[in-house]
Amino acid sequence: MAEERTEETYLSNQFGTVTSRRVVYFRKKGWFSGGSREDVPLQHITSVRVDIVRRPVIGVILALIGLIMLLSGDPGVIIVGILILAPAILFIWGSPSVVVNTAGGDLSAMKAFPWHREDAEGFSQALREQLFKK
Repeated sequence: MAEERTEETYLSNQFGTVTSRRVVYFRKKGWFSGGSREDVPLQHITSVRVDIVRRPVIGVILALIGLIMLLSGDPGVIIVGILILAPAILFIWGSPSVVVNTAGGDLSAMKAFPWHREDAEGFSQALREQLFKK
């Protein structure tokens, strides 16, 4: 009789779960969207990579607008200036994006806030270890 192999979980974080048999991740996950759940056997994954997506031009423009508003002196405009500076900093800092490629040629990107870079690297590393352990 064939021996049934148990499934061992190696990593589970906001990007997904890597087990000894499959990977579960959230396709088209963004800053404010959860994405749709994908459950793919490891044999169907061909590659995984982590990209850092930055929007420096938009970030600098927003930062300049925010700084000008901060210098205006009007309390209402200062508050709006601070609110504009927050996304400017995020655009310049850069967001991690994990891209999973399957055998069918599907590229699934998952994005997160800049402070989740370690989770992105951990998910990618755990998946690579399972893909190339043989």
